[in-house]
Amino acid sequence: MCNPRRVQVRAARRLAEAWDQEVRRQVTLHGQAVGRASVRENLAGTVGRPVLACMDRVLDELDGWQATDDGYRHDVDGGYVMFRTDTYELEIVAEQTSQVRGEGEAATTVRAAVDDDLEAEGTGRYYDDEWGGFTERRARQAAEAEAQRALDQAAADRIAAARELADAGAGDEVRAAAERQAQEALARAVAAREEQLTSIAADRLAAVGVAGRAVANQALARMTQEAILTYARSRHAEGVRMSSSGGVLSIQFEMEA
Repeated sequence: MCNPRRVQVRAARRLAEAWDQEVRRQVTLHGQAVGRASVRENLAGTVGRPVLACMDRVLDELDGWQATDDGYRHDVDGGYVMFRTDTYELEIVAEQTSQVRGEGEAATTVRAAVDDDLEAEGTGRYYDDEWGGFTERRARQAAEAEAQRALDQAAADRIAAARELADAGAGDEVRAAAERQAQEALARAVAAREEQLTSIAADRLAAVGVAGRAVANQALARMTQEAILTYARSRHAEGVRMSSSGGVLSIQFEMEA
């Protein structure tokens, strides 16, 4: 056996193909449906103005109350209770939520093409003494086969790149159409589900109202306490005493008439 020799073969191919290609996009959007039922009560007619004047100060300090753009909110099981500081209304809301989704799909057909000259090389090895059956003829056949495989791979790569380019070129427009469909489907799903949830919330409003009024009454009691103490301090009252028994708060103080 001596040093191996090499045979190199160069192959070429003209690649010219065109085809119609479908571009398809699917979009799924998720959203939330909310159903509410509520009742409002005007406090200005039943609660004194000095008590209402203490609302912000008291609710800022009470646990569970959160300031909002419209007033103060306290969550309860199945909804929330709210003091509206602009209108001095007490609002009790039963709320039901549910996750919904909308799906959209769009497709179009585009023309794709590839037109290119491809070249590839293949290499084979043999021995002058034909050791192991590695003859020059066999080496040339192996080189030709390798060159053809390289051409096939190059053609596949060019076609794949052309497909990807065609898909990308139309993809944004098709996706936008699919997203519009998904948004419309989501809006329909939200509307349908909210109608159901609103009915459920209406049925549960009475139960939410019990918990909501209990929380609101506790806050009103604190406002009343603060209003009385504010009045006492403004009159320089002395001997201020507070006691609670059976859920009744008693405040005593002395002041000049």
